[in-house]
Amino acid sequence: MTEHVKVFIVDDHELVREGLRLMLSRCDGIEVVGSVASGEEALAQVEAIDPDVMLLDMRLTGIHGLDVIVSLARAGKLRPRVLVLTAHDDQDMVLKAVRAGAHGYILKSASRNELIGAIRRVAAGDQFYDSVVVKAFLRGDQRQRDATLLTSREREILQMAADGLTNREIGSRLYVSVGTVKTHLDNIYRKLEVSDRAHAVAIALRRGLLD
Repeated sequence: MTEHVKVFIVDDHELVREGLRLMLSRCDGIEVVGSVASGEEALAQVEAIDPDVMLLDMRLTGIHGLDVIVSLARAGKLRPRVLVLTAHDDQDMVLKAVRAGAHGYILKSASRNELIGAIRRVAAGDQFYDSVVVKAFLRGDQRQRDATLLTSREREILQMAADGLTNREIGSRLYVSVGTVKTHLDNIYRKLEVSDRAHAVAIALRRGLLD
């Protein structure tokens, strides 16, 4: 494990930067080697500072934190390793940050010991993800599975059902028999594990399968 960790803080709130600097300065083996308020400053100074870990907020003025991660990844540099420290647990942001190349993601609501542990783990070459990240990936995987659960025709029929069309009206629009519509609906019910049209529509709307 890395014994001496150089940390570079990137956060647009001065109180947060100073609070982190003060807290981390009291930790043996951790040195804050830089502190900036914007993504532009971070990218301009990171090479000269050469930190082990960049402690990066996502919502910055100017260049977004995600763009900082992408820029570092494109440069192909092994340093610094990026630990996102943010107050935001938005699922899409979490997934984008991790997939862009962040080595860790932790919320500002984490305890002092959790943050220090995360910094040390990331610096040592491991990854650290808050439980919010694990949940986001699970939800993302579920959304991907849901998106391929129904065929395009089944989604089309279910959308018409959600719009209030009867089986006969759906068949007329699609130029198929009422029996064919019913067969599609039965397949939809089976896949969504429901027994009726109203429940199928409710489940599909909740999973984002319908507009």
